[in-house]
Amino acid sequence: MTKYKITATVLKPGNTPTAWIRFTEKKMTKDECEKFLSVSKEAGVSHEAKVTLKNFKCVRAGA
Repeated sequence: MTKYKITATVLKPGNTPTAWIRFTEKKMTKDECEKFLSVSKEAGVSHEAKVTLKNFKCVRAGA
């Protein structure tokens, strides 16, 4: 089974930039990863803390 390695720098308002690595079986786009990392500020409220990614890479990591 093919695995993908996703690396990026996470930029979240009010926080310092953070290096991020994720291994997944599904290839993901930058937009998909930003949505995955964006979380609701309060339960039941649709407002999200928007996350942006810099230096995004999704590469095949092996079989």
